[in-house]
Amino acid sequence: MPAQRPRAAFEPLSPDLDVKALVESTPNFEYVTRIHCNTIDANGLDDFEKLVALLVVRLGKPLVVEGFDKRLDNTLFSEKWLRGHYSAKTEYARNLSTKTDLPLTIGHYLKNMPLLTEQWTAYNYKDPDRQRIYLKDIDCPPEWHDELKKVIPSPVFYLNKAHSTAPIARAGDLMSCLPPNARAENLMCYIGHEGTYTPAHQEMCGSLGHNIMVEASDGSNEYGKDTKPGSSIWFMTESKDRRAVSDYWMSTLGHDIDIEDHFAQINAWKAAPFTTYVVEQKPGDFILIPPLAAHQVWNRGTRTMKVAWNRTTVETLDKALHEALPHARMVCRDEQYKNKSIVFYSLEHYSTVLKKAQKPDINGLNFKKLVKEFEQLFGLYNEVLLSECFDNNSPERDVEFIPYDSNITCSYCRGNIFNRFLTCPNCVVPSVSDEDDAYDICMECYAMGRSCVCISALRWAEQFDWKDLEGKHEAWRQQLIKAKTDLEQVYLPLTTQREHLSKRTLAEVCQLELSRRPWVDISKPVIQSKPMEVKDSDTEDIISTHKRRKLFRGDQTEKAGRCHICKYLEPLWKLASCTQCSKHYCYGSLYRAFNMLPHQTMEVLDWKCPKCIKICSCAACRRDPTMRPFEPTCMLLGHDTRKIADPRSVESLVDFRHSNLRWLKKAADDETCRSKEHHHQHQENKDGNHGQLAPEQSIQLEESTAVLQALTEFEGIPVDPALERLLLPGGAMPTGPGDQ
Repeated sequence: MPAQRPRAAFEPLSPDLDVKALVESTPNFEYVTRIHCNTIDANGLDDFEKLVALLVVRLGKPLVVEGFDKRLDNTLFSEKWLRGHYSAKTEYARNLSTKTDLPLTIGHYLKNMPLLTEQWTAYNYKDPDRQRIYLKDIDCPPEWHDELKKVIPSPVFYLNKAHSTAPIARAGDLMSCLPPNARAENLMCYIGHEGTYTPAHQEMCGSLGHNIMVEASDGSNEYGKDTKPGSSIWFMTESKDRRAVSDYWMSTLGHDIDIEDHFAQINAWKAAPFTTYVVEQKPGDFILIPPLAAHQVWNRGTRTMKVAWNRTTVETLDKALHEALPHARMVCRDEQYKNKSIVFYSLEHYSTVLKKAQKPDINGLNFKKLVKEFEQLFGLYNEVLLSECFDNNSPERDVEFIPYDSNITCSYCRGNIFNRFLTCPNCVVPSVSDEDDAYDICMECYAMGRSCVCISALRWAEQFDWKDLEGKHEAWRQQLIKAKTDLEQVYLPLTTQREHLSKRTLAEVCQLELSRRPWVDISKPVIQSKPMEVKDSDTEDIISTHKRRKLFRGDQTEKAGRCHICKYLEPLWKLASCTQCSKHYCYGSLYRAFNMLPHQTMEVLDWKCPKCIKICSCAACRRDPTMRPFEPTCMLLGHDTRKIADPRSVESLVDFRHSNLRWLKKAADDETCRSKEHHHQHQENKDGNHGQLAPEQSIQLEESTAVLQALTEFEGIPVDPALERLLLPGGAMPTGPGDQ
């Protein structure tokens, strides 16, 4: 296993933290913009929608709308109501200390929240041997949903398909355009006590986040027990700083923001080379979170109760397809939102709405906005369809048709698959359900070298009839031309675009790789077929393998080449070959030394290697005075996805577990400076001293790669009597971790 980099340790927040003093004493801390909900009524929903579009979506800054506590039904949104109606409902609470799930009834959890809170004081809040039980990601009661729908402004509410009564109203949440069975149910509740938290993360798939605190303890006596006032402290960033945040998380804190497993220390936020927005959320505060903006939350007091949801818009779809999903694919994070499908079904919805608008001049500005979003959606659909086009000279004839049901996901990255993908006929595993567990791989993963052990001989499958998709593309293209004569981009017919494309499509890359990569019989660990032969002068036959790594087995006459960077012999299908000088580069070196993913090389028709374009950074090329060695622009920590991906999986081109630390220009001590320099390129007006730390403000590091915590699961909170039989056979009471 690759060596782990030192990582910043978890450091809790003190119950006595003075948020106001913290913000006012820290140069790069700022308060979030706040408006009162009464101003929405005074100025109208249209102005509020414009504010959200400008401030939150385009500028990427967080926003707080306060005052909803006066409009919420305090009888309905209360601990007493929840205990009275859902006390017996079992949920899985998250034990943040042990990172395990604990089944508890809602009533039992609410009853013991004072006990969980009282364990924390200003003197012991750093004690690791205490419980942090967080009831998070639970379904929102339907009664709360119905009431919030009346209170929250319609443009920003959950699953809103038409946020006004206008005949051509645009969808407030494009998730609503999906068939009901394909939608991700993400209206969730979060109930926490002092010391519970949510690690730093970005909203899933680049979506817009919404979070309202509907109730919190107020310090009064409840059921004969004193309570502490509840609130939540948020640390938030801007969308435009997402690159600086990611670099800082990796280079300085030693964590990956996409993994969502680190709650950053206050000192880490103080030292950060970007602005941090701080919010103390109290009942009635409604927070709007920008897309791709990192944020973390800390709960205070006896009880906080929040409702949260996400919205997908045209702008967030663009960010999802081009930024969020590629990052999620690297760490194998579930894609629950089916973004490509949302593009397709949103176009169908917008097309229907546009047909109802017979006279554009009557509808005015609303019609123009509708057409603008229709054009943006069509651009994304055009991009998706182009990526799935086969090679015109060798189209696939034997493509399995599987009617779309929205549930096919990649066996490796767990991303949702919209239409075309590859499936292995040899790796079908019998399942307890009626259907066998097939091994399906998305085109993006296969181009990266991810697949089942068979590596090749996979078959093509699709979920829509290709002629139907092409037909809709042409119909929507004509509709767009008719509705808007001044298109920002001229969209030609799909076949014409394909003919003039100057690179390989993603599907064509997969076609080529299927012909190059060898098939491995899983019953015999021997390569059964020979790879595609490539003629070049730098190729040599493999005669013996004792002087090199045992990277592959099989026919000893298989053609191979030597990587220009690492000097190892590799099969030709594992190498990118320069069309100008015939040098070879292995995909691992291209990824770590030049920030090139495999498909970025494979899609180029006339690929020139780093040496030919004068950016090679190997030792020999560095001595060439005409060379300008490439320096990696960011740190790649490496991800071990074996515990997440399907166990039948392999990585045949790049071992993504390894980082690019040795390729970075400077030592670890200088990485913070590089992160700051990158940030200043985008934000020259920032104070250069914001990231400086006083000696007593150093960031604490973990003593080892994994924090060892000997914790007692049930200590300090009685076992729910209703769950005794569920937890242990015979109803025995657990006494410690060994009994769980």
